[in-house]
Amino acid sequence: MDDKESSQEVPLPVRVIGIIFNLRKPTSEGDPDDLYEEYDSQSTVDALASEIESFGFKTTLFEQNEELFRKLTTNRPDFVFNIAEGTGVGRGRESQIPCLLESLGIPYSGSDPVSLGISLDKYLTNLVLKHEGVPVPSVALFRDEADLDKADHLFQRDGQIYIAKPRWEGSSKGVFKDSLCRNTEELRKNVLRIFERYKQPAVAEAFLPGVEITVGVIGNGSDARAIGMMKITERKPSNDGIFLYSLEHKRDWQEKILYEGPEAIDENVRKQAASVAIDAFRALELRDVARIDMRMDESGILRVIDINPLPGLSPYYSDLPILYSLSGGNYHDLVSKILEAAFKRYRLFHEGA
Repeated sequence: MDDKESSQEVPLPVRVIGIIFNLRKPTSEGDPDDLYEEYDSQSTVDALASEIESFGFKTTLFEQNEELFRKLTTNRPDFVFNIAEGTGVGRGRESQIPCLLESLGIPYSGSDPVSLGISLDKYLTNLVLKHEGVPVPSVALFRDEADLDKADHLFQRDGQIYIAKPRWEGSSKGVFKDSLCRNTEELRKNVLRIFERYKQPAVAEAFLPGVEITVGVIGNGSDARAIGMMKITERKPSNDGIFLYSLEHKRDWQEKILYEGPEAIDENVRKQAASVAIDAFRALELRDVARIDMRMDESGILRVIDINPLPGLSPYYSDLPILYSLSGGNYHDLVSKILEAAFKRYRLFHEGA
């Protein structure tokens, strides 16, 4: 073992943790009103900083903007807690901050640029998970208007429903209550809306009629484990009995959505949900923390519908803190577990702990 390798085996101390984030802002005229849906409020950033400081660390806040590189190099933190979604509308936006931090040699929480890039892209995520044997719904990709010529075959089975989604967005951006498509005309209308509104391809994902469950996962590799889960339903079911966890629901979740903890989920379904979530986490080589969304098909199989490697961490409304609380945990412990997973991966320690 050479000197360089040997030095990497020595645990490194952490005194100052930087938090990198994007602040939610008003949209400009002509922009979609959900353009900054994934960005965080100042209250979320402050709550996270307060929890990190409660462990004895000092924190430094870094908003992702044109000053970020200079601030990181002149006020370099020992470690970064990354919650930044990235800027722009490209599918590599979530990879921007990890790429910058890796170029500067600064350790950070969460998944690396490659995993983040794949996970944001719903089509590539589906392909990778399917190849790795993780259950997923069937999807069709529409890169441009010419691809709509193949839409008719999706509705050959009576009663088939698809959800039209932007190819690379999160937080239900672009998924509205009218995104359900029961025929070619509805699909065409929704896909064209995505082209125009979000400037990106669209996917049509087979609608799964069963229960929706989201699972929190923490750890790395063989140490990855489910830390909680919850069932998501409507408080007032619609007349047709079809529930889509849309942007309208998420914005008004206290009135429209019922979140129930593990006790509301059948034991066998809980085991299946935890197993599927961990398999998806490992297949995509995610790191430290993620939230895995899934729904059940007609035959009782839970299929992964979304991957959240940068899950929201607002203690007031984000799904991961809510499901962890419903599973018996608290926000303080959640933040601690994320830090613990990242520190273990990098061989870091809290100086003074």
